[in-house]
Amino acid sequence: MKPAEQTSRKHKPSTQGTHFSTRGWVTPSIVGLLCIGLLVASYERGHGNLHKLKTRVDPAPPPEVIQTGPGGQDPVRLSRSATTIGKDAEFVSATFLPGRGMNVFQITALIPGHGEVPLLASPSLPVANRLLSGQEEDVNGSSSTLLGGAILLPWAQRLFGTPTSTPGMLETNWNGRKLTFPAATPQSTMSVEGLLLNRGADSVKSDVLPDGQSLQAEFHPGDFSNGWPSTIDVIVNAQLTAHNVDLTITATNTGHDPAPLGIGWHPLFAIPSGDRTDALLKIPSQTIMEMDRHTGLPTGRMVPVEDSIRDFSRPAGTRIGVGNLNETYTKLQPDLDEGPVAEIRDPAYNVKLRIIPLTSNITSMRVVSPVDKPWVSIGPNTNLDDPFGAEWGDPANAGIVTLAPGATFKWRVRIEISLIGTAATNAP
Repeated sequence: MKPAEQTSRKHKPSTQGTHFSTRGWVTPSIVGLLCIGLLVASYERGHGNLHKLKTRVDPAPPPEVIQTGPGGQDPVRLSRSATTIGKDAEFVSATFLPGRGMNVFQITALIPGHGEVPLLASPSLPVANRLLSGQEEDVNGSSSTLLGGAILLPWAQRLFGTPTSTPGMLETNWNGRKLTFPAATPQSTMSVEGLLLNRGADSVKSDVLPDGQSLQAEFHPGDFSNGWPSTIDVIVNAQLTAHNVDLTITATNTGHDPAPLGIGWHPLFAIPSGDRTDALLKIPSQTIMEMDRHTGLPTGRMVPVEDSIRDFSRPAGTRIGVGNLNETYTKLQPDLDEGPVAEIRDPAYNVKLRIIPLTSNITSMRVVSPVDKPWVSIGPNTNLDDPFGAEWGDPANAGIVTLAPGATFKWRVRIEISLIGTAATNAP
């Protein structure tokens, strides 16, 4: 080939792109490539890999998740869709505060004619954040008992002690060993209710049930800041279904020494209508723990309340009335094959809640209902007030167990919801 011909052929414009364009292939090709890209992205998303694609394209770290719940951890909410809308009362949600010892912050239910109704006396989350600040009155977590349902551990109810050289700390003795714990206030000889109130969860996971959701939270509080003889691990399990909320607390001694233990719960059950005087209460007991009016301490004796204004043992319930109620009911009586069952009935909303202990170690219920508050607290507990006090002779007589190394202790309660029915609304 001649040099001139080589030069001419080298610089001759190619017509390949022109032919490609004029034959109409450019647009279909682009569309095809876009479709392939969308298919790949869809496949990666379905297999949980889209974030990997994004990371390869943009290696910037994800935005920081800001924790907004009390105790620096976001609330955990279990929920379910209603299945009997307008026909029956059923639970639809349960919210927990993992940053505050898994406080059961709120439970809601659909009640025919009233929509979704809160069943625990709790404020809004912003107000709860202010109350559960960890400052002033809440420095040891005591404000957790003012809302929702606080979990009490390694003891339930009130614990009394003598001041130590450390301001705000108390001590008592158990089997010759010294237990230390914070006072409710700097000058008080009474403690807050347990040491889990302001503890944050070490892990929380949830799962799906056929008719709702469940969760499990783990706490590793150790020896509660050197106050307890051994290290304790705590697992809280909760299940939400249409008519049941199950709460299970399991404590395990992970240390090398025995340790005393009690478990309880301090829920504030709201009366949906707000009419406390007409609400009906049933407590499966006719005996209460006697208290010394001068010292505020239990005497170690149980006294009968049959046919008195503090007797709420009638099967259909008894109106709460207009007085204050603050008693610990003991010697719980089983209800046929269900075990002891407490009930709160609100005739105005035609709804009732049943509180059912599912473990035999729950031997008392602390019942509190202030005259000016539209709620009733029914606390199923394994131990009584001042369990290490001399009035009991032995902490075991007050319900405190000795948890051996490697041993576990389980507490379980069920809450049931249903309509009362027309026949029960006029109960005296």
